[in-house]
Amino acid sequence: MQMAYKHNWDEARERLLAFWNMAIIDRPCIAVTAPNQSPRPLAPPADDRVKWTDPEYVAQSYDVWHEATWFGGEAVPATSLMVGYCFGYGARLHFAEQTVWQEPIIESWDAAPPLVLDEEDWAWRQIQAVVARCAEVSAGKWLTGWPNIHQPNDHLALLRGTEALLLDMVDDPATVKRALRQLLDNWYAMHQRLTAVLSPTQEGSVTWLPVWCPWPHCVTLQSDVSCTLSPAMFEEFIAPELEELAAWLDGAIYHLDGPGALQHLDRLLAIEGIHAIQWTPGTGNAGGLAWIPLYQRIQAAGKGVVASLAYDEVEPALRELRPEGLFILTSAPSVDAAEELLGRVSQRA
Repeated sequence: MQMAYKHNWDEARERLLAFWNMAIIDRPCIAVTAPNQSPRPLAPPADDRVKWTDPEYVAQSYDVWHEATWFGGEAVPATSLMVGYCFGYGARLHFAEQTVWQEPIIESWDAAPPLVLDEEDWAWRQIQAVVARCAEVSAGKWLTGWPNIHQPNDHLALLRGTEALLLDMVDDPATVKRALRQLLDNWYAMHQRLTAVLSPTQEGSVTWLPVWCPWPHCVTLQSDVSCTLSPAMFEEFIAPELEELAAWLDGAIYHLDGPGALQHLDRLLAIEGIHAIQWTPGTGNAGGLAWIPLYQRIQAAGKGVVASLAYDEVEPALRELRPEGLFILTSAPSVDAAEELLGRVSQRA
């Protein structure tokens, strides 16, 4: 596989394979992007709905952005398809400049809509259309990523409302577990359908987290609702889903988001199929080097680390962290600065 917008793919591929094998060739994976040229003109979308769901606009906007960006080290040009957030079993959707969200639809379990995968659902058809068009436009140039379809635990919190779902976990746990099972079965079906579209056009897979995986079934796992759960409730309602998915997938990275999620880290580290942890500190919290002790804790448990760092934090971090299974995401002000960083790091290795 070659990509016109990725100049060193063969070299990057080998380092990425080493990352997934908790090995190292000469240095850890460092994904550094930089502006490369002025993007060619693209007519703006008519509205935010078009921005996220129109197949042609989504595909062309990514093509323009990737063409104008330099992807150095192990950075890969790949999509993060927000159209996945539109799938809500008929929920009312809201489109904004930065995101898509949906209103709850389960007012009571006695009158709950059927949580079945409706092939005629507008959002599901739109997701497939966007993925298919991106696969056509990206062929030989960039990678089409797995769309951002919610995993069952977070999706049920949206469909029911988080506060109501938390009460249900106490008052009616059996109903919650049945719903989670139905959503997970649907998730598998959607994943397989979209994989069949993407696999013929590209090697491996990538999600909203731009870490290329050499296998088709690779997902960034997460549970935002876990921030509101005790360890006991996490074990009862969330851990089974994560255990099952991690065992089924070819590769999995866990997106740990916010201080409230840290209470579950030891349980996550015990899930064999989770390869690495990607930490997001949350709004208003320190980032970067402040979390070196956390990254060291993750590495000590035998897991990989995906860390987002500022340009000038990369080299200090490398002095504190083991290179095996380490993936650093950063950006540079220019291509020259990006190449200089990679050169300095390579000399130190």
